[in-house]
Order: sequence, then structure tokens, then C-alpha cells
Amino acid sequence: MNDARLRHAVCDKTVLLTGTSSDVTDAATRHLTRAGARVLVATHPAHRLIGEVSVYRADPGTPAAMRVLAERLLDEHGRLDIVIHTAGTPPRQPSCRDFQDTINTHYVGPTTLIRGLLPALRAGGSAHLINVCPAHLRLPLPARWGGHRASKAAFDTWFRGLALKGRDRGLTTTSVYTGLVGADAVTLICHAITSRPRQIAPWWLKWTRTIGH
Repeated sequence: MNDARLRHAVCDKTVLLTGTSSDVTDAATRHLTRAGARVLVATHPAHRLIGEVSVYRADPGTPAAMRVLAERLLDEHGRLDIVIHTAGTPPRQPSCRDFQDTINTHYVGPTTLIRGLLPALRAGGSAHLINVCPAHLRLPLPARWGGHRASKAAFDTWFRGLALKGRDRGLTTTSVYTGLVGADAVTLICHAITSRPRQIAPWWLKWTRTIGH
């Protein structure tokens, strides 16, 4: 991780972190704050953050709450430079209620939030969106985890499609696939910020032709 490059990329920039992945969110917050970024964190009400940052608590599984959150962020900040999405929950035994909650948490809620933030992201003409998701969503998984993987894959597909639409408006995107790349998630996030590649992934994903890459 190149601290000087990270400082150059984020100093005095407004960075929004979304997610229920507390370890990743906390570690990324520390790195970005130390590098001079103004860090905002949108997280589940149950997540207790480490450090002093601007915290916006909303349930990512409630689309209406995500619309309200987007409006609040626009009202209070007007412009965002970087948005890093790491929201998600681990697989669990499915039920009808859990299945709908999973879809809302991994797909409906996040897309609602980001769509609401697009005016602020496009305002500066050089905003960057980063989606962090597990590489294993491209691997076969037991059928009982199908809803979990499908909901994350749906957001991944939507996000990669957004790359095509945002390219001519100064909006860049990076899809970060974690787990099988020999580095921790925060290191990969920092690399995504400083280099802005379209994708950071294991070798077996890089040769696969995918939407927007």
C-alpha cells in the first residue's frame, strides 16, 4: 500500500463508505482518515464504529431508508468524490422473510442509495464508485445459499452495467473481488482508489468476458 499515492488521491476529498462489514469498514476508515479524507460512513444501526467519523445509520435492507439517506447526504454535502460499497450479510439458513431481506440488503437497498447519489457523484465530473464483493459469488455454491449469492450477483451485474453509463460523464467504477487474490480487502480498496482499474480480481475472473469490462 503506497501511503503517498493514497494521500494524493483522497486528501480533502469526501469519501462515503457503506456497509455492514464492520472489520473492513473500520480498517478502511482508519486508512482514509489518516490520508486526509473526509470520511462518511453509512452503516446499519447495530454496527458500532471505531474512531471519529460522520456516521449515518440506516438499515440497508429497507429501500425507503436508503432513499431518505441519499437525500440527507445530498442536502448535507452536495458532492461526493468516492463511494465504497461493502454492504452485505453472511449466508444463513433461508426462509421466505430472510430471502426478501437478503434481496433488499444486497440489491434493492444499495441500488436505491447509489441511484439517489448519482447527481452528487456527477457534480464534480471525476467521482469514483467502488464495489467490494466476494469472488466466490462466481463459484458454484450449495443450493441453500442460492438466494444469498443471487442477490449479490444481481448488484454486481447492475454495478458493472453502471460503468458503461457513467463512462461518458466522468464517473469511473471499480469492481473489487475479494477472497482469492492474496491481499486483504482494505489493501485492494486503496489500490482501487489510487489506480482506478475497472476490475481487481483473481486471474480466473480476469479472462472471463463480463458486462462493462
